[in-house]
Amino acid sequence: MDDTSSRDDGGGSDKVRDRVVVSVIIGLAWITRLVPMPIWVALSMVVGLASMLTGKRHVVLANVRHTHYGSPPGFRGWWLGASMIGSHVRTVIHTLRASIDPPDASRFSARGLEHILPHLGQRGIILVAPHAGPYTTLAMMGRRWLADQGFEGELVVVARMFQPLRSDAVMDWFVDTLGKGALTIIPVDEQPQKLAMALQRTLRNNGIVVLLVDEPTPTPSLNVPFFDSTIRMPIGPARLARATRSVVIPVMARYRPLGRQSIEIAPAVVPAADPAVTLGQAARSLEGLLRTNLAQWSMLTPIWSTPGNAKSTSLQQAELHLHTHGSDGLRSIDEWREAARANGVRVIGITDHDHIEVARTWAMTHERDDGEVAVIPGVELTARGRIVHVSVLFPEDVPSRIPKAGTPLPEIVRWAREIPGAIVVLVHPHPILWKRQLRGLAAEGLLPDAMETCYPLVGWQNRTLEHAARRYGIAVLGGSDAHLAGGQLGRHVTQYPGDGIEDLVTAIRTRTTRAATLPGGVTMPGDVHIRQSLASWMLPWRERSGVEPVRQRILEGARLRADGARPVPVGVAEPVEER
Repeated sequence: MDDTSSRDDGGGSDKVRDRVVVSVIIGLAWITRLVPMPIWVALSMVVGLASMLTGKRHVVLANVRHTHYGSPPGFRGWWLGASMIGSHVRTVIHTLRASIDPPDASRFSARGLEHILPHLGQRGIILVAPHAGPYTTLAMMGRRWLADQGFEGELVVVARMFQPLRSDAVMDWFVDTLGKGALTIIPVDEQPQKLAMALQRTLRNNGIVVLLVDEPTPTPSLNVPFFDSTIRMPIGPARLARATRSVVIPVMARYRPLGRQSIEIAPAVVPAADPAVTLGQAARSLEGLLRTNLAQWSMLTPIWSTPGNAKSTSLQQAELHLHTHGSDGLRSIDEWREAARANGVRVIGITDHDHIEVARTWAMTHERDDGEVAVIPGVELTARGRIVHVSVLFPEDVPSRIPKAGTPLPEIVRWAREIPGAIVVLVHPHPILWKRQLRGLAAEGLLPDAMETCYPLVGWQNRTLEHAARRYGIAVLGGSDAHLAGGQLGRHVTQYPGDGIEDLVTAIRTRTTRAATLPGGVTMPGDVHIRQSLASWMLPWRERSGVEPVRQRILEGARLRADGARPVPVGVAEPVEER
């Protein structure tokens, strides 16, 4: 009797507390509605700056550090951190105002419509988003926009209340507020089986489900590569998409000038059998969306698995563009392997010019992965015009025959697609031709798996190439194109999460690689480059009598000179991170 009475009293006090909390929230909502929004915008920034003197700065500065790995922003990092906190405050204010006065849908705009319009009403869509910009109120305006596009299906938002205001009463108020936008709101803490059934029903009826995926949840999750580290992302969206034949579309909400709000839509991700592949592709897209307006990422919960560092232990290094004496290189595969061991490179790719036999024979007589350095046989093929090169890596089967030099680029890609596991890479893209090549290959459905964005003499093209890779949905790689000495290896690298060949291939397939230019290297005597270039241009005539012995003597002279190359002091070159 006493116990029951005690419980009743406790329940009564909880109800009183909830009523008080909700009354306070409603009062605050009216205050936010009466005060002009420009004042709130300024006040939110003041709160952000003041919060940088508290423990919250550690969370937002960690976000800045990870997203700017390799190029620390200095004082600007503190301003970005304050902006992130201010964005969170601004989102709370917008949510409070929306409970009194629903937002004006005419102030909504969308970018990237071509990625979502073909799927509207045709199949289920899972929108995955980061905690950024006006993500709580944009759904209310988005419903109106979707109706204008002819979408009549259900729009479901899986919601979680702001910390520390997580209680049933506050969630009820929140659900009622967003419900004014003709949305279905489901709390993330709903019983898992019930939640899954509701979302599956929506998706199978070609509806839309909206999820925030960059905050740790108690649901089953996977460590997913994110910038230079990893975060835990819920596995549910990937499984849900696969089970309902839906697509996953990464999106980001943004504040715009003059009180406008917008959403940026990334290309759709078709779910793979492995949830890690789906989540990896989604995370890759979210990275690109966050980079464009990092100041609005209002993530105030610790999310990172490892310290922020361009050489984080969560990433391995790969060098996938090396040449041996099989074409115009000065080193053997075993020598490159030793150089990789000395430079901390986990995987190397052998890509002789229009020549596969050296790499193929080596692979037949050696262990590809000795636990320290793995070797992927490959070839660098000369496409029509002799100035366009494409590399093909063979992590599985190595062909005995390759296309002849001068074969058109689309035919090379078609040939490679017939070889199990082959990876096609556009290497050191030609500055005049690469845009046209990518457009043409995309039109034929023959896009490469990756392209080099960090390589010798890339210069100003680096950022342009990275942007193009994101646009076409292909992986980015770094390659030193080393011919001469072991000291060249490790200068331009591909970084990836995991360990050996299998993890590298997965990273390329899921677009979770990084292209980086790191300090170090060697300086070569000028005559080494001259000799090596001469030997390279003699390659097409190597089968003619007397040519190959002369070419080998030239290469041997270049090798002797290269052995005396001086190392560049570490710190001369600045890292270039993939963006």
